[in-house]
Amino acid sequence: MPISYRSILSVTPSSSLIADVDSVVSAWLESKQLVPPLRPGTSMHEGQEVSRIDWSNPVVASRRWQLREHWDEPNWFRGERRPGRIAVTSITVVQGRDQARIWVDIDAPLLRYTNRLGEEISEAQESGTPRVMKALIAAFEINDGAAHPFTDPLVIRTSNHVQELAGILADDQRIGSCLVSSPPQGLATDQWVKIVGDMTRGIEGMATAYVVDPERLTEFNAIVGAGLSIGAGSLRTFQPAAKLGTPSDAFRHRVLSARKIRETPLKRIARMLRAAEVRRLAELRLPTILREVDYGLLRSQRHQPLQRIEDLKAETESVAGDRDIERALKLNERLAAELERQKKEALDALEEAIGLMTQLDDLKETIELMEMETAEVASRADESQDTVEALRRRLIRLKAVSDAYAPLGHDERTVYPDSFDDLVDRVHEFGQLCFLGDAETARSLDDHPNMTVAVHKAWDALASLQDYAALTLDGSWSGGGIYSYINDGGHTGRRRLLGFRPTESETVLHNSRMLAQRTVVVPADVHPSGQLIMTAHVALLNGRAGAPRMYIYDNVASNGRVYVGYLGEHLETARY
Repeated sequence: MPISYRSILSVTPSSSLIADVDSVVSAWLESKQLVPPLRPGTSMHEGQEVSRIDWSNPVVASRRWQLREHWDEPNWFRGERRPGRIAVTSITVVQGRDQARIWVDIDAPLLRYTNRLGEEISEAQESGTPRVMKALIAAFEINDGAAHPFTDPLVIRTSNHVQELAGILADDQRIGSCLVSSPPQGLATDQWVKIVGDMTRGIEGMATAYVVDPERLTEFNAIVGAGLSIGAGSLRTFQPAAKLGTPSDAFRHRVLSARKIRETPLKRIARMLRAAEVRRLAELRLPTILREVDYGLLRSQRHQPLQRIEDLKAETESVAGDRDIERALKLNERLAAELERQKKEALDALEEAIGLMTQLDDLKETIELMEMETAEVASRADESQDTVEALRRRLIRLKAVSDAYAPLGHDERTVYPDSFDDLVDRVHEFGQLCFLGDAETARSLDDHPNMTVAVHKAWDALASLQDYAALTLDGSWSGGGIYSYINDGGHTGRRRLLGFRPTESETVLHNSRMLAQRTVVVPADVHPSGQLIMTAHVALLNGRAGAPRMYIYDNVASNGRVYVGYLGEHLETARY
């Protein structure tokens, strides 16, 4: 089952920690009218199943509680409601010699439905912050590296607070994200705190939110550097170990622009932020101590059901020897129920294993594609470095040593957009390009993780197309179309068009449904029919979520413009 919530927090070690956590978990179970387990094992109560598993070695002790319960579909759900939808809440406490952890997971049942666009969706049913997590945060001094899991956004009002926040952002021991924002102009800090609280609802225990007071925003941005700065009314998600002052690290720390926050319902932003954090934590490699404990607990858990069957069999045989037929029948019923439960668990495990094998195949393909991308980028980087060094030597021979080692001027640096949302807002900067695509389709790419590389590739492609059109229009270059431009090093324009494909495959070109997806409404002076099939495209990412594509049409020969007809998720092909 997919993870719907994950929190991994540190707590001060103590000899009574496991017993103290046991008390909090027991109170939570009792609030659900369930009997807390007093020893390792599993108990059933009206379809709910409570388990306790213990495991230890000479240096670490651990305990895990699991609650398996039925979850109804949410109120908004209009699809077929299915029985047997089980969610599993796991609470694990680990006590080591010099560290201790509390780890809470919710494995949620899948929701399968058709959305308003007619797409078949399969996703984990969303959960809020479990009440047991809130109780644990209230009961213990819990931290995430240098951060603390506050319920409400923490306001950064002083220089000391700014310095402390900078240390938290750079902390490599932190696991959860830090969501940092600042009020838009004209809005009081306390009012913005309430809005950010609504946007970050449901992340308690997973991430921590901060609001930088406007009077401290300049100071904060100076410390983190231009690449990691935030604007008034925007929000940046800082992942662990942020490299402050390093613009290239901005790849990892996504930004929600002020415009998107202003125009998007807060509930949707909350779902987007929470889903991104759940996805990141689910893919995160567990800390070493938790990996070791997890294996030990799983081994103990697998042994417990077998032992339960053996105990029931022995009790049944003993009762049968005493000729207590009625009790023997009841024990047989319990044994049959236990066997049926384990059969269901085995089938669930088989289904999960098949799903994991499918995911593994997909990951292998993604890795192969990423390796190809990496090799291509590395080759171009080597070529660029050779070119820089060769040009520098030529300048030195021409006695222009100062020019050879002069730093780049401000107008020589590429200022990349922070997101596709930002890219759509800035595409007008390219006077020779005309964006005809659906802006919301492009902006929705930001809902996928790790899109910064794609944003930069898209911006490089747009800048290169702008130079291609401008140089062709003023007669500085006359070598032909886009493909020739990319491969011609004899002009002064940018040619960063990685992943350019001049046309589609034969399968797409002979499929009317696929061609319809690539048909774009264009001005009449571009095509008399007002429509045009665009097949030339740029592959911005391959094999990853969304696998975004940008479709273009070269009309420079007619009116000096390049048209961008589509920017969004991969359109249908034989493979996708």
